[in-house]
Amino acid sequence: MDGIKFQVKADENRLAVGLSISGKLIIDNSQYIHKEFVGVAERLGKSVTITIENVVDFDLTFIQLFVAFIQRMDELKVHYQVFWNLNDDQKTLLENVGLGNEIELNN
Repeated sequence: MDGIKFQVKADENRLAVGLSISGKLIIDNSQYIHKEFVGVAERLGKSVTITIENVVDFDLTFIQLFVAFIQRMDELKVHYQVFWNLNDDQKTLLENVGLGNEIELNN
């Protein structure tokens, strides 16, 4: 997909234990993002580290998809840590939509 990168790190059983997301996390890429989240959700390990970095742009569509992915991990009782590497404007967007505390999402 144009301008977006999903990297999945798998363990010896081919279960996802790491996820790195970067690039243009916007509505134009929402179908791709959704497909990737669904694919990863079907093969999650017991613990997953998610890194969101090198973000060119993101919007509410990505946030909604990401929150749904987090909720799915909660349903499956997957332990997760989320590391965000965002600039100040991107952090402000998260805070303005009520996700300021979730910048350091950990479960």
